[in-house]
Amino acid sequence: MKIALRNYTLDFDKTDKKVVLQFVKQAVKQTEGSQDVNMVKQNRLLSTILEKVSSSDSVKFTKDEYFALKNMIVANQQHLRKQLAKAGFFKRFFFKSLEGQYSKLVSKYFQDK
Repeated sequence: MKIALRNYTLDFDKTDKKVVLQFVKQAVKQTEGSQDVNMVKQNRLLSTILEKVSSSDSVKFTKDEYFALKNMIVANQQHLRKQLAKAGFFKRFFFKSLEGQYSKLVSKYFQDK
């Protein structure tokens, strides 16, 4: 039986780090203050991710932190794609750049190799 160990260390560049920080800060704001057990766990997980990302450019995540961040960013990218299809001209202008940033994050850091 072969045990596959995976390295969950990500080296963010300056712009990617800024996008991830803004995303995680917003998610922490949305989950704090909730009394639901799942939301409290999610808030703790996001708070640790926020601390790690803000502390350095090379971030070593746990498996739970990595997959939580990956799933949230991929879900946000898919949501932006749906909104982009329905948006008018001005909204499309803003959503296009956001969707581009998230798709860059997904392809650069969260693609399965």
